Amino acid sequence: MSYSPSAPRLRIDVNDPTNQPLSESSRFAERAEELGFTGVGMPDHPRTGRDMFVRLALAAQRTTRVTLFPSVTNPVSRGPRMLATLGATLGELVPGRARLVVSSGKAAVEYVEGARATASQVAGAVETIIRTLADEFAPVAPVPVYINASSPMMLAAAGAAADGVYAMVGVDPEVQAQAMAHVEAGACKAGRNMDSIAVALGLPVFMAESQERAYESASEYALFNLQNRNKVFSKVLRERIPALAEAADASDLSSAQLCHLIDAMVVSGTPQKAAARVLSMAERAVTRHFIARVELAGEDPFQAIEAFSSALYAIGGEGVLHPGD
Repeated sequence: MSYSPSAPRLRIDVNDPTNQPLSESSRFAERAEELGFTGVGMPDHPRTGRDMFVRLALAAQRTTRVTLFPSVTNPVSRGPRMLATLGATLGELVPGRARLVVSSGKAAVEYVEGARATASQVAGAVETIIRTLADEFAPVAPVPVYINASSPMMLAAAGAAADGVYAMVGVDPEVQAQAMAHVEAGACKAGRNMDSIAVALGLPVFMAESQERAYESASEYALFNLQNRNKVFSKVLRERIPALAEAADASDLSSAQLCHLIDAMVVSGTPQKAAARVLSMAERAVTRHFIARVELAGEDPFQAIEAFSSALYAIGGEGVLHPGD
């Protein structure tokens, strides 16, 4: 399959799902940079025994181009002013390629036995982080602060307070449009211009040797997002297909319904098909910046990003990925 030379150049960051010893913990970031991806996010999961900001600092020493960021952290297990300090530290290590991404928290908050932050608490924390960065640390290059969001209230919080939004709402155009409407509503209420808010879309990529196997690997993730009724994705899909409202597992849905659900939430298929869909989607998306979860059934995370990168270049050409942030 060929692809138009006018296809948009992309900024695709990838999330690092590995948990290697600290001496090896930068390998994923190094390989992602070599493959042309533009950023690497690391999860804030303290149960691993390896602190995410330490891992980011180590990756900073081993990379030269990729943006580095927590994917994601929260203002509960780490207070807002401490997050500003950590952001300033990362910004000093990698001027111009540090980012903070904040949300309500789950794994880290559970680990410290705290309560997840509300949308208004996240918005207040982000305002504190941004103000502290500017007033107390004044980094050489900006350290933008994004809110990771999938619910109407968190999307509006991003519009009201953050430098950017990392919208994890699936790949369906209608869902994405509704998500952006919530961001814009939050921005309008706060007297902000949408043009000042950077947008990154979450990009779940589930690949396999066949479409059937890819659907199988993605079904649990799609169902999880459907069952969380606070999510914009769940609201739109349940309105579109009423039969989805009571679905507890895949067996409750017809094959066609399950495939529709998965196709709305993720990009799936062989690496070649997944890459083609990403490039096609990027032509009409509200942004060219994506933050990807990349999986290849039966393979490790390194093989997954290698297969995805190879397929993107095979279809889109060497200029398909954009090195800038």
